[in-house]
Amino acid sequence: MSELDARYARGQETRRMFGGGTITSAGSAPGAWEVAPDLERILGEALFGTIWRRDALSPVQREMITLSTLIVLARETQLRRHLGNALHVGLTPEQLVELIIHDTWYGGAPAGLNALALCKDVFDERGIAFTPPRIHNTTEDPDSLFERGNQLRMQYMGPQSGARSAPPTEAERAFNRITGEYYWGATWTRPGLDLPSRCLCTLTCLAALGREGPLRSHIRGALHIGFTPDQVIEVFMHLTLYGGIPFARGAMDIANDVFANG
Repeated sequence: MSELDARYARGQETRRMFGGGTITSAGSAPGAWEVAPDLERILGEALFGTIWRRDALSPVQREMITLSTLIVLARETQLRRHLGNALHVGLTPEQLVELIIHDTWYGGAPAGLNALALCKDVFDERGIAFTPPRIHNTTEDPDSLFERGNQLRMQYMGPQSGARSAPPTEAERAFNRITGEYYWGATWTRPGLDLPSRCLCTLTCLAALGREGPLRSHIRGALHIGFTPDQVIEVFMHLTLYGGIPFARGAMDIANDVFANG
């Protein structure tokens, strides 16, 4: 067996993992292979047989990266497929829903709602009776919500270096308050995903969308909570064939600059 044949065989093992032990179909867009069988082979070797098999991240972490990329880029055909794959890989229904809630802040409410609708379809098809937890406390004081978010942000990113100038407009001050309450306070503190998983999803979303400024901050956050530089780069390697090589390469360049200069 040649090395490329061995990679393809490992890719088939990955696809069997997606299907709970069997390869259930020719993929999310089976007609594609009829017109480009070489692409099926290349993806089988490079994506499923090489990238998915690397040890730096677990299959669950890699599925989180895949889902987050597909959500923010609105790749609904493939997202439906990977929502089902995720259940075989080891994510729980609760984790899937929580991941979508988290990623809504990056892809926007329409992307989040569409992903939740697909998720419900997958649950219904598989006979999963999911009862969503009600975590958001509508009686909480907004100042408490804001402070809870601020504490989480400091745990994640560490204390800010230097004093930031006050926003010059009332609109930005309101934006900072709203995101402090609801992005940090009401979302990042939810119990359904741990902090490293939320960081992983955030790095993925920002890289896939090409958002350099926020990505720098969250790479620093990842390092602050214990990610190694190799693990950060591995996140961007994994999204290459889901989000595109320019975005993966660009994110790696930003990460290397952060590693070197802070």
